[in-house]
Amino acid sequence: MDTDARTDVRDEARHEPRTGADPDGDGLLTLDELTARTGVSARNVRFYTSRGLVPSPVRRGRSGYYGPDHVARLELVRELQGHGFTLAAIEKYVERIPESATPSDIAVHLSLLAPVTGDRDVDVPGSLSGLGISPEAAEAVADVYAAHGRQVAEELSEIVRTMVWPQFRERGGTAEQLRELVHRLKPLTIAGLVTAYEQAIDESQAAYGGRRTR
Repeated sequence: MDTDARTDVRDEARHEPRTGADPDGDGLLTLDELTARTGVSARNVRFYTSRGLVPSPVRRGRSGYYGPDHVARLELVRELQGHGFTLAAIEKYVERIPESATPSDIAVHLSLLAPVTGDRDVDVPGSLSGLGISPEAAEAVADVYAAHGRQVAEELSEIVRTMVWPQFRERGGTAEQLRELVHRLKPLTIAGLVTAYEQAIDESQAAYGGRRTR
């Protein structure tokens, strides 16, 4: 963090109430209440604000308060961190979210990050090496899995954000219900990918066999 950012954060901190209710009674949180709600330390709240990951606090006189948008974005940052995103990757992810996004819109992103039940710690190169495949070939296979996995995730996430969520919201669906839908969708996605892979392998083998018999 540069000197100017640290100075801004210190100046802001002097005017943030750490205790006491929202004076206007509109559901805003003090810094202490925000940290208790999200589990994010006050120091990190200020740091994320300085990096543009979280909006500046809502001003009430010389004091700053936090609303549902702050809570939603902090929860998103924590979820991204839990998925192994670096700070730079989190910043790129958050840049794609419009400033006008509502907490429900941000909850859609949380839904798309929901984990799939199962073994997520698969050592692909190690497992392939155990089958007698060279380390170089095993790494190449793992790279193919990773690249196509990212592509599928990005394209499906875009479909959910631009096509599924708007229709879901029009029918009165909530972000929590969408999270459940996405959770159920992921195993279906895995099954669909396995089926598509098996079909592609069969077609590739058939084509290869046809070429050899000519």
